[in-house]
Amino acid sequence: MRPLDDLKKVVYWHETEQAEPGPPLRESVDCDVVIVGGGYAGLWTAHFLKQAEPALDIHVVEAEHSGYGASGRADGFVTPTIGKDIQALVEQFGERRTAEASAAVGRSILEIGRFLRRNKIDADWEANDYLLAATSPAQLARLAEDRALAARLSGGAAPELLGARAAQEIIGSPAITGALRTGGALINPYKLARGLARVVRGQGVVIHDRTPALRIDPGVRPTVHTPGGRITADKVVLTANAHQFTFPGFRNKVLPVWSYALVSDPLTDAQLGRIAWAGREGLVEAKTFLTCARFTADNRVLWAGGPVLYFTGRDLRRRRMNEPRAYRELLTDFRRFFPMWDDVRFRYAYGGTIDITRDFAPHFGSLPGNVLYGYGFCGNGISATHTGGKVLRDLILGKDSDFTRLLYVDRLGRKQPSFPPEPLLSAGVRGMTRLLEWREGRA
Repeated sequence: MRPLDDLKKVVYWHETEQAEPGPPLRESVDCDVVIVGGGYAGLWTAHFLKQAEPALDIHVVEAEHSGYGASGRADGFVTPTIGKDIQALVEQFGERRTAEASAAVGRSILEIGRFLRRNKIDADWEANDYLLAATSPAQLARLAEDRALAARLSGGAAPELLGARAAQEIIGSPAITGALRTGGALINPYKLARGLARVVRGQGVVIHDRTPALRIDPGVRPTVHTPGGRITADKVVLTANAHQFTFPGFRNKVLPVWSYALVSDPLTDAQLGRIAWAGREGLVEAKTFLTCARFTADNRVLWAGGPVLYFTGRDLRRRRMNEPRAYRELLTDFRRFFPMWDDVRFRYAYGGTIDITRDFAPHFGSLPGNVLYGYGFCGNGISATHTGGKVLRDLILGKDSDFTRLLYVDRLGRKQPSFPPEPLLSAGVRGMTRLLEWREGRA
């Protein structure tokens, strides 16, 4: 293994496509809708709004450029996930409404693939499913519970619970003791973000790169203030991901945490031949703060997840990319899963922030003063943001639709649960982490 100090602290995906940020805002603008955040959630919202109402004047403000943040640092798993704890959603909303939300996100997987083909975006799309794998008796028991719940939500259809031998025939890791094969896809998340931005610009949406939102004044016609000018609109939409907490009304609604990844050099034919993994499926360990693995288009191994770290004061500074303890834990887990790859050399080590909510699920809705919001994808946003763009489209247009009736939407009686303020927050995160580790370690 390459020493940690020798790893490139650069997001691997960012080196797969060149990006030239567009010009920042340098004037005052008046428009119909301004979206704060140029990641997946904001761009899908702009895309679906323009499809529905082509005459709308829509502007997007982005602090860096599309794909720089969470959207371009994702691990590239396109899954039907609607929250970290689907059982809690069932208990709160019932099986029918949970099934409706799950089906909507599942459809988004297919629609993203069609979007890429229709717009000729080469984002290394691989519709090859993923394996939700157990490595302990406790995880295997939870997979059996997940399968039973999936069968109820789908009216009887559910994937087969595979034993160790059958699972290892798909992905030959000796750590795997059982698995569920789940529908999904893999993608280069940065290429998706950049391609989506190009499509949205082609629809006539104006994206102001390098334009952070400093303040929002709600009102009959709310205003977004930036370093170079302000934008006044009929509606403001906040899709700021882990930075959502910086805006009034969301301070204690979002917990920004860091997740980390390692990416190897391209594997040789000899290295690839040591393990059964012919289908190139994604691999996800069945626990809340998961570890996951996949191949990139050029046969690198991406190994990600591991410790999810919160830094006191909601610290999002770039220096948090360099956290040796996170990479050490990732390397230890990698060796547990893939002892046959002791000569695989990692090249990249990087981190990114995730927007965690108290109930581990997304939230959409509106605040007084014509401000709307969508946040809380909890690290599972590639397909959920696509669905969320349709939710926000219909909320902005004032439509009562299947999307605005999804359980995500706060105006239907769902509350935004809060985190405590500091210093209770840091203590609470430590306690929650220990509780989850204890729960997931039970046999």
